[in-house]
Formats: sequence, C-alpha cells, structure tokens
Amino acid sequence: MKNLKSVFLCAILSLLFSSALMAGAESAFEKANLLYREKKFEEAGRLYATMLRQNETSYILFYNLGNCFFKQGKMAEAILNYERAKALNPTDEDILFNLRIAYSSTVDKIEPIPLLFYQRWWQSFLNLLSPGTWSILALSVFWLAAAAGSMYLFARTVALKRNAFLAGINLTVLAAVLYFVSYSSHHLIHENHGAVVLQPTAYIKSSPDAGSTNLFMLHEGTKIEVTDELPGWKKIRIANGNVGWVESTMVENI
Repeated sequence: MKNLKSVFLCAILSLLFSSALMAGAESAFEKANLLYREKKFEEAGRLYATMLRQNETSYILFYNLGNCFFKQGKMAEAILNYERAKALNPTDEDILFNLRIAYSSTVDKIEPIPLLFYQRWWQSFLNLLSPGTWSILALSVFWLAAAAGSMYLFARTVALKRNAFLAGINLTVLAAVLYFVSYSSHHLIHENHGAVVLQPTAYIKSSPDAGSTNLFMLHEGTKIEVTDELPGWKKIRIANGNVGWVESTMVENI
C-alpha cells in the first residue's frame, strides 16, 4: 500500500510539473508574439530561439523565428528557419509563400535540373499530405484489414467469408502501399541533407583545401545539398548539378 501511495504521489507531481512547463511555454510563446506585434523583432526572435532549444519539432516556432529574421532583413537566416519549418510541415501555405518571397531577394538565381514528368508527379503526390498523415492513413487501413480478417474467421456464411477475405487482401495491399508512400514522403523531406549559405559570399573549392581552385561563388541565402563531409569542410551540390567543397563555417544545415 505504501508503494502504491508513492507511485500515485509521483504521478501527481509529474502531472503538475508537466502542466507548469506547458503553462510556462504558452506564456513565453504569447510574450514572443506580443514582442513581434510591437515590432521588437530581435527580442521576439531571441525568445523564439530559446523555446526552440527546448522543442525543436515545432514548425510554428521555426516559422515565427523566420519572420523575425525576415523583418530584420536577414534573409539567409529567414530562409534557413523557413526551410526548417517546411521540413516539419511541407504543405503549409504560409511557409511556402514566405519562403518564395525570401528566395526572390537572394542573389543567386540557379536554374535547377528539370525533373522527368514521373518524378514531378511522384513528388507532387507525396507532398499532398505530411508524412505523419500518410502514416495515420496506413495504420487506419491496416486496422480495417485486421477487422476484415476477424470477420472472415467468425463469419457464418460462405458469401460473407468470401467478401471478408477479399476485403482483407485488398486492404492489406493498400496499407502496404500507404506505408511505402509514408516512408517515401519522410525520406523526401528529412533525408534531404540540405543546408543554407549564411555568409555574404562563399567560394566553392575543387577540393577540401583552402589553397585549392575556386570553382564558383555562392551568396547568402542559397540552398545547397550536402553530399559528403570532412573536418571543416562540406561537399555540396547546387540545383543545377554543379559540385564542390565549401568551408563548414560558411553554411548551416537545415
């Protein structure tokens, strides 16, 4: 009985502590929003950044922090945080709109290698829903398949057994397809290994050596893909397919 009371007390204290943390987070979020409305963008940004160190899965905080940088004219930092918000919520129209506006102010206008029609179709299909939503759909269909299997086991007529069996097979296949779509959507968003140039200019080298040949130059706000890393250096690819090495201090991962 004493142990049971201790467990119950710990549960109550944990609940109270969690409630206090949530209340504190909401209070900080409201304060940051108020600072933003008062056009104190630097102060609001610091508060959003503090909250992000405690919760790095909040696309709203990344989006709001991006807005703070945008209002200060710091487009590279704004793009970095909009991209982080987009990685967590790829279908949000506000994020996508602000990201397009921010990119329009960057110096580098790099034409990407055009995708084949089926690649464009597949990416558009994956972006219809978030990876989490695809996962929920897959799980829901799986449980429907399990229900159809149970119906098959307990059905009393041949016709009902046949229909339940066919439904179970079709639903199982659909659940597998949705799981694959969920995995592909997650991979498309989270395995991108993207980064953003944060320095005004960054020379892209032929090898990870400061004395190597300069291949081309990028400017702040340009999004790149990181394909390899060495101490102090990142091998990158830009949208038009050009590759090279850049000092790690010049860029920051999304």
